[in-house]
Formats: sequence, C-alpha cells, structure tokens
Amino acid sequence: MRSGRHGAARPPVGVLIQQDRVDFALFALIFVVALVSMVFTGPGSVAFWLAFLPIIASVVLTFRRIEHLSRLELRDSEFL
Repeated sequence: MRSGRHGAARPPVGVLIQQDRVDFALFALIFVVALVSMVFTGPGSVAFWLAFLPIIASVVLTFRRIEHLSRLELRDSEFL
C-alpha cells in the first residue's frame, strides 16, 4: 500500500494556471482563433465545422493539464 495523505484537498485551479501560464495561454489562443473563424465563416462553410476540432481539443487538453498539475502538486506536498 502507498503511504501518504488520503483524500488530500487539491490546490485551487487559479494556482495551477499561474504555475504554467504559457500552456494555458496557448490553449486559450487556439480556442479564440477557432471561435473567430467560426464567426467569420458561418455555418454553411466547411471551416466552421472543422473549427470544432481545435475547440474540443483545447478544452480536453486544458482539463488534462489541470489534472496533471494537481497530481504533481499533491505528490510534492507528500514529500514535505
């Protein structure tokens, strides 16, 4: 069995985002560019529907990055 704290509270999301601002800024930029392309092309265009792919990918990658950073934070706090 593993030793350490069980049920430890995760750090706030704002703290995690401050740790890795560049990644989250890039995810936000991808999201915004996809939204802008959707607004300017309209639902009749293929680019409108293809813009859903980077939007979904950036949301998924953001959540995965937050989970990864929170696990690292918890692992680091166990060593204290």
